[in-house]
Amino acid sequence: MEQNGMVQTGLVHLLQEGSIALPVVLLKEYKRLGLSEKEVMLLIHLILFREKEQKLFPSIGELKERMNGTTDELLQLIERLVKSGLLKIEEELDEEGLHSERYSLVPLFERLISSYTEEKNDKIALEETTYDSIFHLFEQEFGRPLSPWECETLAQWIDTDGYQEELIEAALREAIYCGKMNIRYIDRILLEWQQHKIETVEQAIEYSRKFRQKGTLYQSSERNSSPKPAFSFYNWVNQES
Repeated sequence: MEQNGMVQTGLVHLLQEGSIALPVVLLKEYKRLGLSEKEVMLLIHLILFREKEQKLFPSIGELKERMNGTTDELLQLIERLVKSGLLKIEEELDEEGLHSERYSLVPLFERLISSYTEEKNDKIALEETTYDSIFHLFEQEFGRPLSPWECETLAQWIDTDGYQEELIEAALREAIYCGKMNIRYIDRILLEWQQHKIETVEQAIEYSRKFRQKGTLYQSSERNSSPKPAFSFYNWVNQES
């Protein structure tokens, strides 16, 4: 019993050592930076040595005690990180003229910030491209500029509802085929597809083909509305608004 108590006390002490401030962005962005899992683990240990033990230049032996791999493998990991510009070995002299070295993680943090920023900018650029493409297509097919309400609805399809650009275009083509050229009608087509878990253009085409053959009737899928009488496949809503 006494031995078990000592073990438990040791484990509690180990847990009380706390945690380190590990940048979440490192785990999110390391793949984009071309880092392997072994390289990430090495960087995590360098952060641990720096924050918890105030060791700025842990030896290969100290790293080897905590990581799987031979001395040569660890040296190769460090060499790759240095060559890729993600890790820097700095040299300095103290007031007494003694030479020392330390690992600098500043290049890693700078690249992580740059990668994160680039990813966000890419998403913004993609969204803007999607908006421009969709708005231009609708204005071209409608033969006029879109109203503010129509623009807001299109933006909602993308931002709030999460409809893919291809499905929005497919719904527009369906409305053109039906001769129902207005946003409300297209909105109800998209809601109908969403209700039936249509996620790709191929599924939408197959969905349309089957119901053309069967002539099956549907309930209106208008937003926030009560059930209404059924209607045929090409007549997506009972009354065109």
